[in-house]
Amino acid sequence: MKITVCGKGGCGKSTVTSLLAKALARRGKETLVIDSDESNYGLHRQLGMKLPRDFTDYFGGKQNVLNDMMLSKFTHQFFEETWTIDDIPEDYYSLKDGVKLMIFRM
Repeated sequence: MKITVCGKGGCGKSTVTSLLAKALARRGKETLVIDSDESNYGLHRQLGMKLPRDFTDYFGGKQNVLNDMMLSKFTHQFFEETWTIDDIPEDYYSLKDGVKLMIFRM
């Protein structure tokens, strides 16, 4: 199951996301929250976690990722094989009570 939460600023996206993530994890679901909101750095606090390292660093940083995408006309693939949640390197997520948080800010 995949759930995407989006909307205008101040409408409660982070609150809904953290409540859903915690509820799903309590029910034994494998739960990954990906925070891509550059304007709000509070989701990790609502989840009670430390802010993990931005996953764009794994690919050489935001500028490198953007350059790769632009040069390839947005066809660049960063992975040759399918990844699972377990494949995310430990440096790039925080974990608490069954919820993994990952940051990917472009």
